[in-house]
Amino acid sequence: MQGSVEKNPLILIYRSLNKSESRRLGKWLDSPAHNQRDDVKALHAYLTGGEDRLEKASALGKERIYRRLFPGTTYDDARLRQTFHWALKATEGFLAYEQWSSKEIDAQLSLIAALRQRNLSSPLQRSLKKAERMQETTQIRNEDFYRSQYRLELELDEYRVYHKLNEDPNFQQIANNLDVAYLIEKLKVGCNMLYQTRVFRTQFDLRFLDEVVSYVEQYDLDQYPALAIYYYVYRGLTGQAEEEGSISRLRSLILEHGGLLKSNGRRYVFLMAINICISHMNRGREPYTREAFEFYRLGFAEGIISEDGKLTRETYLNVVSIALKLKEFDWAEHFIREQASALEADIRENTQRFAQARLGYEQKDFDTTMRLLVQVDFRHPVYNLLAKTMLLKIYYELDEFDALDSLLDSMTTYIRRKKLSDLHRDHFGNAVRLVRQLSRINTRDEKKIMALRTRIETTSPLAEKKWMLEQLALQTA
Repeated sequence: MQGSVEKNPLILIYRSLNKSESRRLGKWLDSPAHNQRDDVKALHAYLTGGEDRLEKASALGKERIYRRLFPGTTYDDARLRQTFHWALKATEGFLAYEQWSSKEIDAQLSLIAALRQRNLSSPLQRSLKKAERMQETTQIRNEDFYRSQYRLELELDEYRVYHKLNEDPNFQQIANNLDVAYLIEKLKVGCNMLYQTRVFRTQFDLRFLDEVVSYVEQYDLDQYPALAIYYYVYRGLTGQAEEEGSISRLRSLILEHGGLLKSNGRRYVFLMAINICISHMNRGREPYTREAFEFYRLGFAEGIISEDGKLTRETYLNVVSIALKLKEFDWAEHFIREQASALEADIRENTQRFAQARLGYEQKDFDTTMRLLVQVDFRHPVYNLLAKTMLLKIYYELDEFDALDSLLDSMTTYIRRKKLSDLHRDHFGNAVRLVRQLSRINTRDEKKIMALRTRIETTSPLAEKKWMLEQLALQTA
């Protein structure tokens, strides 16, 4: 037995191709400009010759592939490796070409550079005009647009200088487009670093970011909506959203100018905005619940929250949680049912049951909730703790204090032993500590009640802040 090619990079690439891409790759390999080896073409034919061939372990055995490529010859591992080597190089060339040619302006600018180097004035002039028309008519006005415009302005200036035209140099346009492209990209990188710092407490050197933000604030952002969008993402991440309504402004910008970004850019902005809202929600800032819900609702309406038609468990449950906090029960019930199919098959049933349990809890159907929770089996510690937190609240509301104490003890041990992010450890640890204090408070001691209320109000992160304050108020009513 000579082994399998299942983990070969070429196989991983082939598995990522759709049918249309596979057909185009076949045509690419048929061209002598890209491939002159018959064994590489034969390998492509074999790998694409059956729907399950790339997934079936037996079909990826080295000896089996070798017999199909070189019938009637003795197995030669070096010869097979050489075939895979040249096939990989040709396939990587195809992927690079596909990526390059998918951006028409990049291909056009490459053509302009080639014509300029050959001093072909007339074709160059036509190509420059075509590139200008392409830029003028494109709807996407993100950082890629400004970078392409910068490159085009450079080519126009090269043309002016070489042909000694009397036109004024366009240095200002060149600088402006370079600036805007840089500012958008710098803000995006800065936002990523700030988000990583917030969630995982990673430390970065955010050099020049303050200066960049200060410079952006001097712009008329109405003239640069894409820049404005990322600026308000930054403001949300730095905590300025609470005071000045940056999240609402960001949503307005997306509604009005979201079409200026590519779908992956819009998705990035939506998810960043939602994460900003959730961060504020975890600190008990209730207005952000509605903002997060509106971003989710708009994102699902545009079809950009899911990725390739798939939803992560985290996203699915976050959406349900936010809808329930706003008492959007009908919307939540429809979402739970309709979007469950977007979950991975191995987590679908557990996740849908958990979501239905949360809906049952919010509607005070505790019997249904506990029945569903018993059927839920999460291996992921965060979702396990979320389920335990729901059960904790039910025990408290039903005055099942013995069961509550036992659950609080088990959660404390679980939090200590499991590998959690600092944010999740703090969140669940705060919930356990304060619920324990809430369950043991002397309702006749006003001083202790006031102290506990202050602790709940000031503790962060604490997603259950509103519930705890409501329970405290009920106890002292």
